Amino acid sequence: MRLRPVRSKIYLPVVRFFVVSSDWKFVLAATMIGYLVPFLLRLKIWVVPVWLITGCGTLLLSIAFFNYIRIGRRPHWFQHTVRAAMSHPRERRVLPIDSIKHPRRLWLRG
Repeated sequence: MRLRPVRSKIYLPVVRFFVVSSDWKFVLAATMIGYLVPFLLRLKIWVVPVWLITGCGTLLLSIAFFNYIRIGRRPHWFQHTVRAAMSHPRERRVLPIDSIKHPRRLWLRG
């Protein structure tokens, strides 16, 4: 059996049109909302239908947003940034080292 070279980028995410494949559902959902809401309300500016502008605009904005948060950043960067902005720095989960540094006092049960 002939040995084949190992693909070095096998664990990298699949990128299509500058968007990671796992983000396309959010891009399409935003685009559909941006298109359907003005379409169902029959909004027009002079003679131009608004849904054409908002559909393309939300598509471009969502692609730009996902490019900004994904390309060239560490994995889960955006989730960590949002969590850090929403919670206090002293609020965190209990780490295993905490029970070693500060053992539970059995006489303080509550």
